[in-house]
Formats: sequence, C-alpha cells, structure tokens
Amino acid sequence: MTNTTWTGVVAITDDRYAMLARLAGPWLVEPQPEPIPIGEDSGYEDKAIYIAVNRNGNACYCGKTAPIRALNRGAAATRLSQHINGSKSKRDEWAEYWVIPLRDVTPGHVVSALEKTVAARLGIPLVHRTRMPRQRT
Repeated sequence: MTNTTWTGVVAITDDRYAMLARLAGPWLVEPQPEPIPIGEDSGYEDKAIYIAVNRNGNACYCGKTAPIRALNRGAAATRLSQHINGSKSKRDEWAEYWVIPLRDVTPGHVVSALEKTVAARLGIPLVHRTRMPRQRT
C-alpha cells in the first residue's frame, strides 16, 4: 500500500479564510479569522460553514450546519463532535477548524450553495454527499 497525498488539499491561511468568508456576502455574521481546536466551542451560531484542518493546517473537510433544534453550543462544534465520535480516522487527522458563521435567517439553499462553493475553492470534493453504487468485481 502506498501513501498518496490528496493534491486538492490546501492550507487555510488568514488571507484564504478572509476570501472564503467574503463569499457569504450579506449572510456573514462576522468573520472568525482564527482556527479553533477540535473539541472547543465555536460560539453560538446555528448556521455556518466549517472547514476541518489537519495538524499542518491543510483543509480536510468542508461541511455545513443548519440544525432543526436549538443547541446549547455552537452548531459547528456540535457537528464536528458528531463527525469525530463516529470516525477514528477523523479523530486522528482533524486538529482544528475554521468557522464562517451565517445569520440565522440564511435560507437553506444559500447555506448549501456556500458549502459547495467553499469546498470547490479548497479543492475538496463533495463525493461523500452522494451515495455511490458499489462496483462489483
């Protein structure tokens, strides 16, 4: 088995985060230009785009939040906790995350479109969003 590097992963820098946050336009609450350690709260946002990064600061995953019930902590922190509790590889790889907090009134289709746009800008495919039929050999 060989270790392959995923060429689409890029480092999140302050400038790159600022560019991604600007994509939210009027839906952005306010930029949060600092990475947050996995396990720490992101604030009290309900809707957000979050970007998980590894120890090198490279983007590993881009996701969205749009909870259907009130949370007692930030939705991004809650969602990331769900990811890492369900996956040892994510728990081992993800070190920090960046949050683009969105206004509570942001329509769902805007949140989804922004997630896709941010992922595309970072070169992160959203294949995990679609069930791919298994190839039989």
